[in-house]
Amino acid sequence: MQLSATGLIHFSRLKDRFATHVVPFAQFVADAAHGDLPDFSFLEPSLGVGHNDYHPACGRALGHGIAVQSFDPPSSILGGEALLARIYNAYKGMQSPTGSNVWNTALLIGWDEPGGTYDHVVPPSVPSPDPSAPAGQDGFTFDRSGYRVPAIIVSPWVAEAEVFNEEYRHTSLIATLREQWGLGDPFTARDAAARTFSHVFTLDTPRDPATWPVPDPRPVPQFMEDAVALGTSLSTLGKTLYQGIREHADQNHIEIEGLPKDPKADVPPEQALKVLRNFLATIFPLLAPAAPGPGAPGTA
Repeated sequence: MQLSATGLIHFSRLKDRFATHVVPFAQFVADAAHGDLPDFSFLEPSLGVGHNDYHPACGRALGHGIAVQSFDPPSSILGGEALLARIYNAYKGMQSPTGSNVWNTALLIGWDEPGGTYDHVVPPSVPSPDPSAPAGQDGFTFDRSGYRVPAIIVSPWVAEAEVFNEEYRHTSLIATLREQWGLGDPFTARDAAARTFSHVFTLDTPRDPATWPVPDPRPVPQFMEDAVALGTSLSTLGKTLYQGIREHADQNHIEIEGLPKDPKADVPPEQALKVLRNFLATIFPLLAPAAPGPGAPGTA
């Protein structure tokens, strides 16, 4: 069961590209090996079953009477380490003589949260993305950054173990992309003021990837999708998610296998998971599991 959280968050803007631009991680690995990567690739970790996003899983929160803090067993942030190793190894091995390769491609690894650890640096002031927008909760005007988060740039043209102490923001990526491909004016005041990453590539002679460190991630516990762990009914969160799927299907005239015709019908967690899987396979067709071929177990 795979999904794109970015796609769901920005559904109205990106939905027309789901069937062509949202592909499984295996496609990235293949394209990297063959020198066929596009100019820009955005990699998302898995947020559902078999999650490797550095967060604890929270699927059991969809079940009735199960607190959000009671995360899915087993659950481990080791999945994030393993994913980074796979991405890094795929990048380091890009040796195409004519297409995308390690020499003309950079790998940026970023996080969106600090991990809950203390930071002695006071979050700095920043331009509000839209000064004309009304204040948010508690009068916040979006004129201050959050805590610092880590970021890593991997490239043969970056000095080994280099540390950059200048202030960067998440919008530094946007600013860098605009600069690299001439995408026009800034989108907001935030990326207009952001420092780009262009000056980090300081070497005149690239470092040989064969000399780079070789990661050795620890084994990741086996993840499982267990409807029994959700209990016999959905929680408020689970019902809200299920209702959102139903409303989307109704509004867009989408047939989803397992979705009852009666909008008031009670759905057990096992059926709700089936509906969720089928819904995701409908809107993200390239992420859906491949249908078994002729002669495969369970097929005619």
